Order: sequence, then structure tokens, then C-alpha cells
Amino acid sequence: MAQYARPDADDTDGNWKNQSGNNTNLYASVDEASADDGTTQINSTDDTGSNDVCILRLSDVSTPDSGNAYIKYKALTQDNAGMGRPGLKLELLETDSYTVRAAVTNWDTSTDDYTSYSYTISDVSGISDWTDLYIRLTMLTQSGFGDVMYVTQVYLETQDAAAEEATANPAFLLFLD
Repeated sequence: MAQYARPDADDTDGNWKNQSGNNTNLYASVDEASADDGTTQINSTDDTGSNDVCILRLSDVSTPDSGNAYIKYKALTQDNAGMGRPGLKLELLETDSYTVRAAVTNWDTSTDDYTSYSYTISDVSGISDWTDLYIRLTMLTQSGFGDVMYVTQVYLETQDAAAEEATANPAFLLFLD
């Protein structure tokens, strides 16, 4: 069985906006269990030639059993200038100090349809607090000419919670006559 840490709060919005053009409550546009493509999404437009960052807090999960974890997301981009599509960098962060625990950069985000992507995190041993995780999304610009990055879903999938330790006091039977 798997656990899912989905966005549950905004931390830093940057110039990212939701489908209504607002840069508040971005998490609510990408937190669904089933991606709804363009119905709800967040987006960033490359108007300045500067990388654009947003950080979303992830819901709490229990410390998982050993095994892989996955950063999963669904995205679409527009290369409006014809000078190379923007990239999307995703980083799994821990605690308010934003210690990077995993990172992936995708320079090949689809320009045709929303596409699902998955990045395997094979070593999760560095994560000490599974209740204090964030995801940082960075649109990596190429041109400064109106390219757009859309993200409709993002989450962390991990193994089921670690098994409970056996109790220190074993059960016993006592028969009195």
C-alpha cells in the first residue's frame, strides 16, 4: 500500500498563478488525487527571462518502510518564442530550512498535451521528518518571450508506513488454582 503527500498549503507563490489568474492558494489547483488537466492548474509565464519559483507544503505522511519514493507530476508547456521550451525543476525539501532531499529537472515537458511524469527517489534515508516536507517548482526560462509552464498535479508517493515495533512486554497467561 502506498502513502501520498499532496500539497496542502502555499509557502512561496512567486509569479506562479492558478487557473483564475490569482497567485494565492496555488496548492488547491494541484492537490487532486486524479489530475483534471486544464480544469485546475498553476502556471508561470516567462516574461522576464528569470527563473520563477513556487514552494508548496506537502501533507503529512508516516515514516515509510524501506523502498523507493516518487515525485509525480503532470505538466504541459508552451514554447511561444520558438527558442527552446522552458524546463521544470522539482525539488523535495525538508523543514523550514529547505534542505533539498531530491531534485529532478525536465527540459522535455510535452508541448502537446498534459503528460504524467515520475521521478524515482531511491534513497529516502536522509529524510528525518516526513511531516515537514515541501515541493519547490521552478520554471527554468530560455528566452523571456512569453513561454508558459503549466502544472496540473504534483505529489510525493512513498511506501506504506513502517511496521509498528513489537511491544516490550510480551503477553503471558497466569493460571491460579
